[in-house]
Amino acid sequence: MVEELERKLDSFNTVDREQALGALIVKVETGEMSLPQAGRAVNLHCHTFCSYNSYGYSPSKFAWLARKVGLAVAGVVDFDVLDALEEFLAAARRLNLTAGVGLETRVFVPEFSTRVINSPGEPGISYHMGVGFPKANLGGEQDEFLLNLRKTAQERNYELLGRVNK
Repeated sequence: MVEELERKLDSFNTVDREQALGALIVKVETGEMSLPQAGRAVNLHCHTFCSYNSYGYSPSKFAWLARKVGLAVAGVVDFDVLDALEEFLAAARRLNLTAGVGLETRVFVPEFSTRVINSPGEPGISYHMGVGFPKANLGGEQDEFLLNLRKTAQERNYELLGRVNK
């Protein structure tokens, strides 16, 4: 039963994920299963299916797994979007998990166009992080900036899929 609920945490249907998380929490509250106390381990750099995660984890699934293994703090940093923010923070609150949300993106630095910075094999490309976002809708220019990041990422992904599918 737990395994089935954990699988439902990765559904693309938000309601399914909310119900599965709620059912897992009830199992903990009723003593049917237990979760460890928070330890000292921290993982602040995980991706969800909102950008890329090879396991297909939803924001709720990552929060659940982080709590299930006893992480002290967990964080998601999806590529170019804050789409996981609301769900991840809500799931973390329900699970008594200290959590944070960031964003990871890539930039081209013309002055280093012949040098590898921190993206192996990609001269001039640098990964950058923003952390500690309290909400996904930041307002004004920030929302426009995020929309452009999303658009660029989607175009890059579709172009890559086109090459792979050939």
